[in-house]
Amino acid sequence: MNENDFDYINNRVDDQIEYFDKSAIKNQKKYKFFKSTAIACNILTTMTIALAFTVTEDFKIIMGIIALVLSTIVLATYQIEEFQNYGAKWEKFRLVAEQLRSEKYLFLNNVGRYSSNNQEENRKMLVTVIENIIKGTDISYFSLIVDPGKRIEKRLEGLGKDY
Repeated sequence: MNENDFDYINNRVDDQIEYFDKSAIKNQKKYKFFKSTAIACNILTTMTIALAFTVTEDFKIIMGIIALVLSTIVLATYQIEEFQNYGAKWEKFRLVAEQLRSEKYLFLNNVGRYSSNNQEENRKMLVTVIENIIKGTDISYFSLIVDPGKRIEKRLEGLGKDY
C-alpha cells in the first residue's frame, strides 16, 4: 500500500506524530533544564556551606546568603517541575509518538493486525486504533494537568507494593 493512497495518514497520522514528537522534545528540554539547574545548585549549596567554615567572619554572612539563594533555586526548580510535570509529559508524548509511528508502519507494511487482504477493513481498523491512542492521550494528559498530586500518590503506592 502506498502512503499517498490513504489521505488519513498524511492528514491526521503524520500531523499527530509531528505534534507529539515536538511536544516530547520541548518537555524533555524543560525537564532537563530544571533538573540540571537543581543538581548544580544543590552541589554549589553544599560547597558554599562547607567553604563558609574556611573564610573570615566578614565573608560568612555573604556565604550564608549565597547558600540561601542557591537552596531557594533548588526548591523553586523542583516545585516548578513538579507542578508543570515536564518529565511526565515528555514520557507521555514520546510514548504516543512511537505508538502512532508503529501503527502507521504496521499498516503500510500489511503486518500484524493489518495483515488482512481487505484494505477497507485495514483502513477502518487503523483509524479506530489511531483515534483511540489520541483519545487516551487526551485523558492522560488532562489528568497530569488537573491533578498533579495523583502522580505522586501513585508513585508512593507503587513503592509500598515493592516491599
